[in-house]
Amino acid sequence: MYDFEVDRVAEEILRRGVKRVLLQFPEGLRGRALSIVKRLSERVDAEFLVSGDPCYGACDLPLWQGRSLGVDLIVHYGHSPMMEETNPPVLYVEARAEMDVEEVVRRAVPLLGGAKVVGLASTVQHLSQLRRAERILSEEGKEVRVGGRSGRVTYPGQVLGCDYSSPLSVAGEVEVFLFIGGGSFHPLGLSLATEKDVVTADPYTGKVGRIGEKDRMRVAKRRWATISAARQAERFGIIMGLKAGQRRPTAVRALKGKLEEEGKEVLLLCMEEVNFENLANFTEIEAFIETACPRIAIDGIEGLRQPLLTGEEALVMLGELDWGEVWRATFGGIRWTWE
Repeated sequence: MYDFEVDRVAEEILRRGVKRVLLQFPEGLRGRALSIVKRLSERVDAEFLVSGDPCYGACDLPLWQGRSLGVDLIVHYGHSPMMEETNPPVLYVEARAEMDVEEVVRRAVPLLGGAKVVGLASTVQHLSQLRRAERILSEEGKEVRVGGRSGRVTYPGQVLGCDYSSPLSVAGEVEVFLFIGGGSFHPLGLSLATEKDVVTADPYTGKVGRIGEKDRMRVAKRRWATISAARQAERFGIIMGLKAGQRRPTAVRALKGKLEEEGKEVLLLCMEEVNFENLANFTEIEAFIETACPRIAIDGIEGLRQPLLTGEEALVMLGELDWGEVWRATFGGIRWTWE
């Protein structure tokens, strides 16, 4: 189903003279780890280690693990390049999906309704299928718009969980977006960022659906309630993410200064995994602000009694960012300047 580019990886290992390699897979690709190591071992004489820690994206590279293991190369599967200069070096394998999306796209067309101009977007796995989807939509009398490369994304039409700058660049021209890919995580972010309805076409399950204003309002009401609750707090914990592509020390320091100007007490927390287990025991803290991945707060941590805000939502709380701008500030690909 996926192109793991085994020959390219083997050739790169030989070219570099690599002897120890750390492979990193997101959850959905780990079922192929053993077979990929076997195929690589048949081609090159090297030791292969596989990271068993969670992997949420190209921002989540096991760099310090690689250094501690003495590896010569990290091979990261499932995402496009994000960080260029790393130690150890990283080889990105996008694992493009090799599947026909025609049937599910045609099934999704009726959900587009009377829209004449449709935006197309996807994760990196299905970008090669966007052209086929565009032809199908054109046959149905639709005009198609695909956003250009922007922000952290590598390709036109691509979305990341934290960056929807590509579709945002054409959002003013389209009436509805069609998202090709699995799950609801990315299309919900797309709808929040663009404030447009998103029709989903899942090639894995064959299911189609539509994320609309009610879905956006449900998330918005929940986030506004969280911001309102945080306004009552006097003691804040500001979280600095330690994952390679999620560190925002400038934002952390700026938020600390702004909160202290308001007479708040602030504790700076550093962590790789922002989850219930790592936060719950900080019982003195009345509200948390996380500056790592915005989806951690927006999608919520079940069971956490304290409100958890993104950095941009904290600016709304402080009156420095308008609520109507928060989604674009969060997902627009250009981070707040924090000046």
